[in-house]
Amino acid sequence: MRQDYSRTAEAVALARAVEQARPPSRRILDDPFAAHFLKNRWYRVIARSRMLSRLMLRFLDRWAPGGQEYLMLRARFVDDLAVRLAGEGVSQIIMLGAGLDDMALRIQPSLRDVTFYEVDHPATQALKRAGFARLGVPGNVRFVAVDFERDDVGTGLRQAGFDPTRRVLIVWVGVTYYLTERAMARALVQIAGLGSSGTRLVFDYILAEVAAGTSRNKDALSKARRVAQLGEPWIFGLEPPRVADYLTSFGFTLLRDYELSELHARYCPRRPPPMDYSRIVVCERK
Repeated sequence: MRQDYSRTAEAVALARAVEQARPPSRRILDDPFAAHFLKNRWYRVIARSRMLSRLMLRFLDRWAPGGQEYLMLRARFVDDLAVRLAGEGVSQIIMLGAGLDDMALRIQPSLRDVTFYEVDHPATQALKRAGFARLGVPGNVRFVAVDFERDDVGTGLRQAGFDPTRRVLIVWVGVTYYLTERAMARALVQIAGLGSSGTRLVFDYILAEVAAGTSRNKDALSKARRVAQLGEPWIFGLEPPRVADYLTSFGFTLLRDYELSELHARYCPRRPPPMDYSRIVVCERK
């Protein structure tokens, strides 16, 4: 059982932090808070320096082409989805496997009337809370520490005040790739039980062939090896033609399965294309 905080979550926070070194017209995501959630000493040094941040961006462009664009597009898309749904009456957002994402701060003015439930492993959440302590915890944020391998998410949420009768958006990004097939199924069963009919869920996934190591995409396999070296290998993926049926078996209706090329055209057509073996799903509980 993992006792330490997620290194990949911290790496994603660093990616958001160094994105701020780009001119505003070139940024996909504005996030002035990301650097406050970094624990790694060298990450903090990089994030504090515009020059070092720009050097890091160049390194990332060569080391993981399209990776920076993907991470920023994913966060921007979820931000926009949350704002839109809040305008349509969603009053609760559950961040499952919240990592070090700071959406509750990043778009706080648009979500003042929405309650955030930050759900994650206690070790990662401890680092997250330390960052919030430096910045000030918004009054609409609730922390729910959960060991996903042992604890029931629904119980923790209800103890934190979650109301399953109110409209909810569940954000579950950067998580599915690290789950076994059995853990993925267990998680979806739990997620389906969190809210009533109409509950929205957004999550991302990688292609099954990448997780299985059978892809012909050399760049994808190279990135898979790199994340494995961080101790958090990709082990689960989906096949796009089967996503709708897969979700149906857990009580969800597929609304959209986004190819990253669509979001690239929408948000950053002048930036390099994001990696092409990940997708983002929006679905609804029946």
